[in-house]
Amino acid sequence: MKRFILTMVAVLTLASAANAMSYKSARDQAFFLTDKMAYELALSDDQYNAVYEINIDYIMCVDTYDDLFGTFWTRRNNELRYVLSPAQYQLYITLEYFYRPMSWENKKFVFGIYNRYPKDRFYHVAPPGYQVYKGSNRYFDHSAYSGRTFGAPSGKSQPKPGMGGTQPGVSTTNKSQPGSRMGTGMMTKKQAVNKGKQRMSQPPRR
Repeated sequence: MKRFILTMVAVLTLASAANAMSYKSARDQAFFLTDKMAYELALSDDQYNAVYEINIDYIMCVDTYDDLFGTFWTRRNNELRYVLSPAQYQLYITLEYFYRPMSWENKKFVFGIYNRYPKDRFYHVAPPGYQVYKGSNRYFDHSAYSGRTFGAPSGKSQPKPGMGGTQPGVSTTNKSQPGSRMGTGMMTKKQAVNKGKQRMSQPPRR
């Protein structure tokens, strides 16, 4: 009986220690993760924004260790099936740092993507969802992405630096061209967010 009580105390302690992160933190984590998914999976602009929404929904729903690979993780994968092409999805599930992006280590949630890419380095400007999306899709019983069409991927899905189990050869000296979302240059988060705001303020192309 005493052992059972101690076990229950340990479980409750673990559950209480693993609290959902704030919206601001979840937004930044989702942006960093999605930026790297867009880079390696060659996402189109439409896919990029949708994947960002799906990622932040998942991150904001993770309250305890049991949530990491439970209902919310399954829903994330189901939603990504609607957004990614079959080839992109097959590549996605082979990349552990995308497929299982969060883990529990030393009494806190950690993101494996930081083992592969340097912090505060981005390939893409912030998606529109970074400024306006608050995570409402996770409350729907139906998928917000089913039946939608997404733009063609940005180029052929070729392996990118960093794939194949090696550390990405990322240059921190190159700079992205103004207004460029894709490319080999890198940006800081501040640059990526500011350029995302500028893009949102521009009139749509005809």
